[in-house]
Amino acid sequence: MTDTTTKTTEPAAEEASGLPEELGGWRIAGLLSERLGIEVTMADIGELVDQEHLVVQRHFKGRPMYATAAALALDEDLVRAVVSERLAWEAASLTRDAAAERIGWHWRDIERMGAEGRITQGKGGRYLITDLQALAAEADGEQCITAQTAAEDVLEIRHPADWKYVEAAGWITPAATYEREVGRHRTVTVALYRLA
Repeated sequence: MTDTTTKTTEPAAEEASGLPEELGGWRIAGLLSERLGIEVTMADIGELVDQEHLVVQRHFKGRPMYATAAALALDEDLVRAVVSERLAWEAASLTRDAAAERIGWHWRDIERMGAEGRITQGKGGRYLITDLQALAAEADGEQCITAQTAAEDVLEIRHPADWKYVEAAGWITPAATYEREVGRHRTVTVALYRLA
């Protein structure tokens, strides 16, 4: 057991000899990628830190710095396992915007369902694909849509010409609102309406 540890740390010490004592996450990820022949990302470095296999030495300009020798001395199987776990999660999940596009809902609905615990949200703010597919079937009608979509696709009326009369009559009221950036310094409030 001791021989294995010695063999692993000696090449790491040789590799680290021409490098600074501490490097940032991107550089550590690049070194591990070169050494192992797989793509190691910042998400993998973060996971190694969370599992306490890699320790933040200090911060430089607000960014964490890691000991180069310690990073290169990490067990290859451990790093490969972390990378493969990330890749498996990425294959089984979608980002918020991709999830919304896949089932044809507004991204706010995806966020709301994730916050309510109705769909699994995991690392990187990603959503499990199987939950999304089940959600689309079970919760049909629970999504929120914009006034333009409600007028043109659901009610088949002109927007904004006829829409203002529907709102004034009180037949429909916004279920939620959100702020959308318009330009650099302005936002507009967008009303969302419940489909069901």
